[in-house]
Amino acid sequence: MGRRMAVLAGVLVACWASPTFAGEGSKSLDELLVEKGVISKDEAASVQGRKFAAWVDRVTFSGDLRLRDEWFWRDSTVAADTDRHRLRARLRLASELKMQDLTVGIRFASGTGEQTSTNQSFDNLSGGKSLWIDRAYLRWQGSSSKWLTLTGGKMPNPFFTVYSTDAMWDEEVNPEGVAENLTFAMGETASLFVNLAQIVLDEDGTGALSTDQWLFGQQLGVTMEPTKGTKATLAAAYYNFTSTAYGNFGQFYCNPGNTRVTPPPTGACSGALVNDYNVLDVTGHVGVKAGGLPIAVMGDYLVNTAGPTDGAGNETKDNAYQAGVILGKAAEAKTWE
Repeated sequence: MGRRMAVLAGVLVACWASPTFAGEGSKSLDELLVEKGVISKDEAASVQGRKFAAWVDRVTFSGDLRLRDEWFWRDSTVAADTDRHRLRARLRLASELKMQDLTVGIRFASGTGEQTSTNQSFDNLSGGKSLWIDRAYLRWQGSSSKWLTLTGGKMPNPFFTVYSTDAMWDEEVNPEGVAENLTFAMGETASLFVNLAQIVLDEDGTGALSTDQWLFGQQLGVTMEPTKGTKATLAAAYYNFTSTAYGNFGQFYCNPGNTRVTPPPTGACSGALVNDYNVLDVTGHVGVKAGGLPIAVMGDYLVNTAGPTDGAGNETKDNAYQAGVILGKAAEAKTWE
């Protein structure tokens, strides 16, 4: 295993909410323009300032820009696995439009189209960089049925995950398909949630319906707040991958680690997967405050119940686990994590 160290050289975060003037109370746009001397009262009376402001309030914008200096030190006898250094950037621009019970969400991101990364390396003689469709989804939540949320499209991950582990889900993955999220209150300090999703992995127009590749996920969990400042969440999920032996998913970027019938050359994705995947995933998170400092302990434990084997048919390890601790919470200005 190689050793990797990534140094975050700089972070610039730009977030836009509804375009109102901070600290100005609940004044309308035309009132603020008159107060600041931009327009007169007569001019304000001739425009639809209030209607315009009401429409703008339905739209939110957000985005972030990250610069990173990244080093790799590899312990390997393979000539291609040499030490490496690169500068990278990540740009994401997002917007949501709320129309009564329906939300339209989009996000564009830099990168190369990889499923698990929107980073873009600085190379190719300062050549231009691409923006990809990172998210494009519709989300419905009824005003009288807040317990149910329906989402469709290329969407944020609909399952409960924890930030410090990516044994099952990388935080950059935005699944494609439909999802149903249900939440039920159990008293004042606990709630039960059910997350369901039908995710398209690959659809082949020349094949049969029975060979289309899908991921059907079901997750059941509970969140509790036994004391003020303490919150615990425990969830169990079952992810059933179907028809994994048919085709190679036609993926743009071949993720390493999955054993294939025909070992692919570097960067290619030839050959179907050797193993089926029926994954049981238990995820936990406990957050507390110690002297005002937020502390979160979290982890994953997974078992592939399909009984995976290697290319020779020998049984292999079928479980994985990962855990992490986060100190602080970088949510507002002058906070750290």
